[in-house]
Amino acid sequence: MPTKEFEWHPAKLLQDHDSFQEFALLVLNQPLKNGAILRRLWKNAKLRVAADGGANRLHDLSSFQGKFSNLQAIIGDLDSLSPSVRDFYSSQPTPAQVIHDTDQESADFGKAINWIRKSQDNALDIVALGGIGGRVDQGLSQLHHLYLFQSEADYATGRIYLLSGASLTFLLKSGTHKIHVQEDGEDIVFGKHVGIIPLQEPSRITTKGLEWDVTDWESKIGGKLSTSNHVLPRTKCVEIHTTKDVLFTIALRPVDGEEDT
Repeated sequence: MPTKEFEWHPAKLLQDHDSFQEFALLVLNQPLKNGAILRRLWKNAKLRVAADGGANRLHDLSSFQGKFSNLQAIIGDLDSLSPSVRDFYSSQPTPAQVIHDTDQESADFGKAINWIRKSQDNALDIVALGGIGGRVDQGLSQLHHLYLFQSEADYATGRIYLLSGASLTFLLKSGTHKIHVQEDGEDIVFGKHVGIIPLQEPSRITTKGLEWDVTDWESKIGGKLSTSNHVLPRTKCVEIHTTKDVLFTIALRPVDGEEDT
């Protein structure tokens, strides 16, 4: 069977202009540490959704002056949503939908992903903002959702990106991936540090474009891991072949002249 090949343009999502990629922005109930990135994502997103208390995080931003008021939906069991925040988003010229999902066997993250997918006629990528923050179990749950909601071999229902204040993380399915970390004529949005983590099961990986490239290298939790590797200065596209699904994470570069919210 031929190896599956995938192309990635994650830097396009974070540019200070309209993105050529359509995506939904999902705000999780975690601290929102990068105001510059949030403003770019908010402007570029086709759909803007908060998972329960994520709406509180948006509303409470120190720079909040109505710039994040056009939220389209709030989804979850609503045990964290402040009544005043619910009233605020429900009273906007275009009110946010407030969806109460009482399923106790799914997290608000998963409820929001399911709603986004059901609301769209075609597959839509999702950028989840606020990932890998808070408690360790919460961070692991967020990584778990990358596997849980991308079970197809070809991302048929859309790709999911997990964005924290420091990095962008996404799931590489078994196959060969070309990840464009710099785009011609675009701002440089990523730093040099990358990691490739086989969270679910051991994998054999081959890389090109990193300072410490490997070939058919077995990697597993409790064994060898490719962490704190570096993208070479002139590398615009990193190539990774993996025999099993792995997490890829790359550091964000601070946006010059813009401070965190």
